[in-house]
Amino acid sequence: MNNYGIKVALVDDSSVIRNSIYEIITLWGYDVMLRAVNGKDLLKQLSAGNVPDICITDLNMPVMDGYETIAALKEKWPDIKIIAFSITNNKKEEERAIEAGAHAFVSKLSSITELQKVLQDMQLPAGSGY
Repeated sequence: MNNYGIKVALVDDSSVIRNSIYEIITLWGYDVMLRAVNGKDLLKQLSAGNVPDICITDLNMPVMDGYETIAALKEKWPDIKIIAFSITNNKKEEERAIEAGAHAFVSKLSSITELQKVLQDMQLPAGSGY
């Protein structure tokens, strides 16, 4: 699969999760341009010339959680597509993330192919899903 040119930011306070997802989606052909430990770290790294197409963010993080991160991204960089990525498979958490502005929710407990499918769906032209 060739997804070259699709730039991704990863935000997760767990270095194991962050590095694992980095390795996996890099193998899928995505360009992981930013890795951050929380939302505040991500926002420090973002600039006009350094904006990803997609951001995968954990929801439960110290300093600046995923909900705050989603809201900040929607306000300042509304074109970034956001995947909320959480260890829970809680419907309320999913709904809260979507209400905050996330385009999709993927549980870390689901198969890695679920994340792959959501990433692929986000590349579809406007009006065809996301």
